[in-house]
Amino acid sequence: MAPPPPGNDAHAAAIHPGRIQAVQDEKTTRAGPAATPPPPDSIKLVRASASKPFGFPKGSRFINDLPWVVGLLELANAGDFAANVWNIAPLPIYAIVFMAIGASTAGILAGFAFYDSTVSYRNVCFLRLQRRRQRAELARRRDRGEALLDVQVRLAVTVRELGSEAISRWFMDIFMGSGAMLICAGTYMAIDTADPNVNMASNILTGYLGNGPIALFGLVNAFWMAYIWTKAQGHLTATQNALRGSMAAALVKRRSRNVQVFAIIYGTAAIVGGVGSMLTFNWWWGYVILIPVIASSIFCNIWWRKRVGYTRAPLRHGEFPPIVPGELIADLEFTARAEIAVREQPTPTPIDQFVADPTSLSDVLGFLERHAMLDIFCLRVVSAPELCDALGGRGSTEMDLDLDKLLAVPESLHPRLLEMAHKCVCDVGPLHFRNRERYMTELLGTYYYLAGSDVDFDGNRGKQPELTSSDSDN
Repeated sequence: MAPPPPGNDAHAAAIHPGRIQAVQDEKTTRAGPAATPPPPDSIKLVRASASKPFGFPKGSRFINDLPWVVGLLELANAGDFAANVWNIAPLPIYAIVFMAIGASTAGILAGFAFYDSTVSYRNVCFLRLQRRRQRAELARRRDRGEALLDVQVRLAVTVRELGSEAISRWFMDIFMGSGAMLICAGTYMAIDTADPNVNMASNILTGYLGNGPIALFGLVNAFWMAYIWTKAQGHLTATQNALRGSMAAALVKRRSRNVQVFAIIYGTAAIVGGVGSMLTFNWWWGYVILIPVIASSIFCNIWWRKRVGYTRAPLRHGEFPPIVPGELIADLEFTARAEIAVREQPTPTPIDQFVADPTSLSDVLGFLERHAMLDIFCLRVVSAPELCDALGGRGSTEMDLDLDKLLAVPESLHPRLLEMAHKCVCDVGPLHFRNRERYMTELLGTYYYLAGSDVDFDGNRGKQPELTSSDSDN
C-alpha cells in the first residue's frame, strides 16, 4: 500500500482542501475493517422522566470534563496564610478578616474538589471496564495463538488514560480537597486564640496534618508525570523514524510536545507545591514558593482542557478491529484536515465537502457514523419533538438508536434530518475532530512504539518505504 500524502504540519492541509474528498473517497472504497475504533452498535439514550431531555448514560464514555475551578486548588493551599503568620494573641482585626477569607476560600474549593472527584470517578469506572475487557481479550488471544499487537496498543492507551484520570485528577481532588478542608477548619479555629487547646488543634490542622495530603499527592503525581513524559518522547521518536516527513508524524509530534509541556509543568508544580506547603507552617516565605505553583496550576488546567484532554466513546462491545497503520494514518490525516476545513471555512452545509451525494441521507449518516459523530447527532435528533416521536421516543425514558432506525424515519422528515446533521457538524465538528485527532495520535504513537519502525503501512514486518520528494509535493 502506498503511504498517505505527507505534509509539513497539520495546518498545511488548509492549502489543499481538495485532499479531504480524495481521502474520503479512498476510505469508502478501501477493503478491510476500519483502523480506528467504530462507534457502538446502537446508541443508548436515557432520561429521568418523560418531561426531561435525553442524555447519554452516566459512565458510558470517557469525557474531557475537567472544570476550570479545580485549577485553583493550589490557592486553597495558601488559605492558612493568616493563621500561620499572625499566630499571636490578641489577633488584629485585619488578621481575623484574612483568616475568614482564607478559610472560606479553602472550604469552597474543597467542596468543588469533592464534587469533581465524583465526576472523575465515572471516567475511572469507564476506563477500568475498558481495561478489563481488553485484558480478557488479550488473554483469549494468547490462548488461541492469535495476534496481540492491536489489543496491546489499545490497552496501553487505556492504561495511560486511566492513570492520568485517576492520579492527576481523582487523587488530586481527594488529597487536595482533604487538605483544603483541614486547612479550612484549622484556619477558622485559629481565630479563637484564647483557648490553648483550640489553638494547638489549629496549629496541627494548618500544619503538617493539613498540608500532608497535598505533599503526598505532589510526590505521586511527579512520578506519574515523569512516566507520561517518557512515553510521549517514545511515541515521538518511533513515529519520526517510521513516518519521517509525513503529516501524521507532525501530528504525533505536536501531540507529544503538548503532553510533555503539561507533564513537565504539572509534575514540577505539584511537587514544589507540596514542599512549599510543608514549609509554610514554620516559615512565612514558604508562601512565596506557592505563588508560581498557583499560576502553574491554573495554566496546566487550561492546557489540559484545550490542548491535551479528549472525549471518546467506547468500542463496539466485544469487538477489537485490527489496527492497520496505513488506514489509521489516513483516518488521522483526514480528521486533522476536516477539523481545519470546518473551523476555517464555515458554511451552513459543511458535510457537502466530505460526501459524494450531500442530498442522500444514507451518505450523510454514513459519514457521521464512520467518524463517530452519530451518537452526538442522535442526541440532537431526539431533542426535536417531531423526530423523537417518529423514532418512538414519546413518553419513553430510554431509547436505542442506530443507523437503520434513522433511515427508517418517514421520508418527509429526511430534509429535517439533513438539516440537523449539517448543524451538528457546524456546532461540534471542530471539537469532535480535535478529540478524535488526539486519540488517534495516541493510538498511532503507541502502535509504532510497540511494533517498531520496520512495520509497513499494511501492518506487516518489513522495511518502511521511503518518502520521496515527489511524494512530499503531492
